[in-house]
Amino acid sequence: MATVIYRLVFFPVDRYGYWLLCAMKTLGISSCLLMSSTVMALDSVGLRISTIEAEGWQLEGIEIRLSEFAAPSQNIVLSVQSLGLPAPFDEITFVSIECSDFSWRDEEIHCFKGRAEIKSAWLQSPAFDFRFSIGPRRSEVRIERLKAGGGEVAVHASVEDERWALQVNSRGLQSDAIKPFIDSDDFQIGAGRADIDVLAEGPGIELDKLSVYASLKGLSAQATDGSLAGEDIDAIWSLRAGSATGNWQWLSRAEFSKGGLYIEPWFVELSPETVSINSAGTWYVDSRRVDIAHVDFRHPGVFEVSGSGQVKTIPSLSLEQGRFFVQAENLQSVSGIYLDSLLLGTPAEGMSLSGRLSADASIYNNALLDLALNVSSLNVSDSQSRLALIDGIGVLHWSGREGPARPSVFSWQRLQLGNVPVDSAQVSFLTEATSFRLLNKSRLPLLGGALTIERFDWTARENDEHDLFFIGELENISLEKLTQALDWTPMSGTISGRIPGVDYRDNKLALDGELTIDVFDGRVTISQLASSGLFSEFSQFYGSVEIENLDLALLTSKFKFGGIEGRLSGFVRDLYLENWQPATFFAWLGTPDDDDSRHRISQTAVENLASIGGGGANDLISRTFLGFFETFGYERLGIGCYLHNGVCQLTGVEPAEQGYYIVKGGGLPRIDVMGYNPRVDWNVLLERLKRITMASDDMVIE
Repeated sequence: MATVIYRLVFFPVDRYGYWLLCAMKTLGISSCLLMSSTVMALDSVGLRISTIEAEGWQLEGIEIRLSEFAAPSQNIVLSVQSLGLPAPFDEITFVSIECSDFSWRDEEIHCFKGRAEIKSAWLQSPAFDFRFSIGPRRSEVRIERLKAGGGEVAVHASVEDERWALQVNSRGLQSDAIKPFIDSDDFQIGAGRADIDVLAEGPGIELDKLSVYASLKGLSAQATDGSLAGEDIDAIWSLRAGSATGNWQWLSRAEFSKGGLYIEPWFVELSPETVSINSAGTWYVDSRRVDIAHVDFRHPGVFEVSGSGQVKTIPSLSLEQGRFFVQAENLQSVSGIYLDSLLLGTPAEGMSLSGRLSADASIYNNALLDLALNVSSLNVSDSQSRLALIDGIGVLHWSGREGPARPSVFSWQRLQLGNVPVDSAQVSFLTEATSFRLLNKSRLPLLGGALTIERFDWTARENDEHDLFFIGELENISLEKLTQALDWTPMSGTISGRIPGVDYRDNKLALDGELTIDVFDGRVTISQLASSGLFSEFSQFYGSVEIENLDLALLTSKFKFGGIEGRLSGFVRDLYLENWQPATFFAWLGTPDDDDSRHRISQTAVENLASIGGGGANDLISRTFLGFFETFGYERLGIGCYLHNGVCQLTGVEPAEQGYYIVKGGGLPRIDVMGYNPRVDWNVLLERLKRITMASDDMVIE
């Protein structure tokens, strides 16, 4: 269709009220009419034009009416059935247009005061005020007080020399107005309202400048799969972006002042302090890469994170490289606001932090590459009493790179591992990609003594396997404090001993040498210690134990098993366990040959020892004068077991006519304790020992 531009021109002929009305085409006058204001018979004059097109703008059904000739000033009205806008606004059509103040001259149409409605795929509006201008170089339309989405919208759109601009200012939009743009099968908007300002520009149908400001109040939204949700959020977001040579540069700021945010499995309730996120960078359209020149997250009085990096968006979103700095002056608030929900359902649930922290982290291909961490006044508490730390301070260096690592150091005033306290100490170590190595011998004061760690190496392997090597020494660990901390039967004395190389590799544990423990004024030596499948469904354990000159008085004084005086030696050889249940061993516990100490045994101990071997010492004591004595003398005592195929072959200190002696009497008064069952089912023997243990649960604590 050829472009047609009509001009309707009114101008006075003389001062007596004569007017000349001309409908003119471009470059020529079609017709003119001379009229007088005194001609009362003529009420109005009209001009109809079917279509006018100009640079993508299209007016359909145009009618111009001149009326009220008798009035001092005439009424000129332009009405248009529809107004089509050029790209990129061509999805919008103005209808029922009426313009009461317009001009049409010099190839330009101006409507200074109009009313219209809008039809589009996303908006059907009631009548609103607008104005527009259509010219050969510049055309524009302005909309004011458009009622939409429960609020009010103002729009200014223009096209000049093939360049378009759009400005939208909205106030009080309800969430229903935003839903068509955001709701999808994956994401839905709930309650809330918003003020949104948008300014966009570009050539042709392209976009090269964008500015957005949005103020959200009480907004709720969620992902349909439940992985993301926001509730009652108050936020402000601004964005400025521009495109040059096909690439976009942006500057963005977001502020959150209220609401709850859930990002599976993390939930945070925003505090009254305004939390802000600022970012700036470049998006390279062709390579689908984002260069983040700067990003920072600030929570006043809590912590701040800043950094930069590069993000790839194909084939999936990933952080190609980045460097980030963390400064936390209030770890207690960080823990309460950000970490508590993240730890729910994990082994660290119930733990909280306080103190100060700073960190410098580098990331490459979504993985941590380097980390430098400084902590001071660090305190860790645990509602389940598994771990506690008081006044920790240190520097941690970790690197996933090959090459020499920087040393780390950490110290504390007090460390609590379960119920075991570790007093003030310091450790130096190296942490690398998958390994940890102690640098210096470290002495950890605990339980009245100390654990000295001479060497500790740990390495992570594939398939969640680990290698570990350890050498150390125990120095005068209080048995009383240890048993109390572990909630065991209280014992007296101390433990000292050498811990040789303990090597755990390929899911196998081996003891390099002998582990010696000085306890109960004697010594226990563990050798040939080995294990396979230690943490699997089928574990195997091997070892041998030698016992030398334990003081039986110290060993039995805390139990109602019964007191025994004397010395005890023995062994457990060829010990083999499957899933921590004994399969075979050869054990002996008894009086050593060179024991010249005082030998006494209580009635309770006699009865319990007799029950192991199936003897009748209880009847003998109760039916004779021996019941008047609390303790008895003995020459020797001992019991042995060879376990094989679920049966324990029992032996005593020497054979008897019927059975074997468990206790060989000596001195006055004396008593013999006999065992009559040389072969006992292992489970039966365990039941006997269990009854003795249950009967002896009450301890004598001096």
